[in-house]
Amino acid sequence: MGHRASRRPNVSVVLAASDGADHLVRAVESVLNQSYSDFELLTVDCASHDRTASILSSFHDRDIRVEVIERDDAALASGVVEALDRARGAYVMFVRPEDWLAPNALGNLVEFAEEHRLDIAAPMRSDDVWDARDRSSSSQHRRAAACVLDGRDEVRHGMSDLYEQGLLSQATGLLIERMRAVDHRLALATDDEGLGFVIACLEDAERIGACDTACYHRVAFGKKGQRTFDPAFMSRCANEHTQMMGLVRRWGLDCDPDVVVPLHRRHVRRLIECIDNTTVGKSRVSSIERLGRVQEMLNAEDARASLAAVKPAASDFGIMYKPMTQGNAAACCMGSHLREFARQSHLPLFAQR
Repeated sequence: MGHRASRRPNVSVVLAASDGADHLVRAVESVLNQSYSDFELLTVDCASHDRTASILSSFHDRDIRVEVIERDDAALASGVVEALDRARGAYVMFVRPEDWLAPNALGNLVEFAEEHRLDIAAPMRSDDVWDARDRSSSSQHRRAAACVLDGRDEVRHGMSDLYEQGLLSQATGLLIERMRAVDHRLALATDDEGLGFVIACLEDAERIGACDTACYHRVAFGKKGQRTFDPAFMSRCANEHTQMMGLVRRWGLDCDPDVVVPLHRRHVRRLIECIDNTTVGKSRVSSIERLGRVQEMLNAEDARASLAAVKPAASDFGIMYKPMTQGNAAACCMGSHLREFARQSHLPLFAQR
């Protein structure tokens, strides 16, 4: 692949897809329709068997900013790394083929990053659930006040608050200084949603910030706003928490409550999400197996430690905290059903936390 645009762009947007034709157009158009235009879009077709290749080729023919890399294997992580190696921008952003950028998101995020000379700039996030007809049926917004953590000490003491809000838990949507991303590209993976890569970039970051005028929409699919059952959710949840605790331990901050308690709060909320998904997620899994999975979550050492750490703020976790601390899987499942009923009925009871 040779670059058609001679001028070096300011931002390289990377999008890798394997059989992503069903939702790819929305993702690509959300990037190309940004008011900010100083970017290249590096797309990767990872051995697709659907219309992905033809869709990307069509965009390539219509817009000089679009480049297409063709691979003969379906490994998305390898495709992302190859695109990153070919990127030319001062900054890089990764986008999933299911996701999309809100209007003006890229320009606002770049302006914020350049104004504050950031290594990493995080947008606000919206976790959207879409139905089979590509209609949005529910959204969970992850927001934080605009902030800049200036200096390594501020980054290390303040990043856990941004992580708790879900702004640093995934590589997608972040605007990252390209050379920093290249240095840590081998940490890119798809099984942890890029968290290992984000952690590697945070290790020695000097300036990071959150921009409240940019939004990245991450899309999952389900029915009536409820995601389908994800059997890998539980292991991802535990792995995410283990990685984050490892990071603060390497920094020597694992005994600082201001740093670790936000990590525990996020872990408990993720556990609740996992219990909800296991209990009411659409699947043919039997109720007995669901109950066993929830019990396994509650018995895990990391869950017990996080539940103990957030005890002073137990009310923040609504009706789920007490049965979780009691290790009562049946009561937790009942709580999830009540929360789902409240959500679908738009009742203020048992609010999603």
